[in-house]
Amino acid sequence: MSKICVFDLDGTLVDSMSYFGKAMTSVLDDAGIKYGDDLVNYITPLGYEKTAEYYVELGVEKNIDEIVSVMKERLVYEYTNNIKLKPGVREFLEKLHRESARLFVLTASPHIVTDVCLKNNGVYDLFEKIWSVDDFGIPKTNIGLFSEVAKTIGCECAQINYFEDNLAAIKNALKAGYKVYGVKDKQSENDINEIKNISSIFVNTFEELE
Repeated sequence: MSKICVFDLDGTLVDSMSYFGKAMTSVLDDAGIKYGDDLVNYITPLGYEKTAEYYVELGVEKNIDEIVSVMKERLVYEYTNNIKLKPGVREFLEKLHRESARLFVLTASPHIVTDVCLKNNGVYDLFEKIWSVDDFGIPKTNIGLFSEVAKTIGCECAQINYFEDNLAAIKNALKAGYKVYGVKDKQSENDINEIKNISSIFVNTFEELE
């Protein structure tokens, strides 16, 4: 049976979190709403729609569709032109592909930014399927998402090697039964010790895995 690997996008495959964080928090900045230092880590696994719902709760006076539209507009340019793969990612993915591993992406980002980013970085065609949480209608903060992914692939959760940098997503993937590779990223540095402790394997850089 082929090895099954599922990868998060932001902060895992690509060095995007500074761009992502700035664009997503700008919606609150525009509305004059204050937020804590942990906001980006909190919203990262939610996806755009659930983040927009949360922003409405915080007091943003726009509807969900308007907020999502602003988020997408501000990020499309960055994902198209500026966001690159992390060191060692391309080589590791190509190695897995040569070994006939089944490769998937599961990200909270929508296809409008995910697909173009992977295509422009030359790795889109290495993946069997690329999923946004929007495709399932379930955020990474819901353990049910990880069961649905396994069901869609046609395997047991225990067969999936999952690469992720966000603590909340890592916890739910582990609860679902995935083997989790915790990936180091600047955005999650405050959670790094816990990520190291609970992950099946901790990855400082994909260059370690080539």
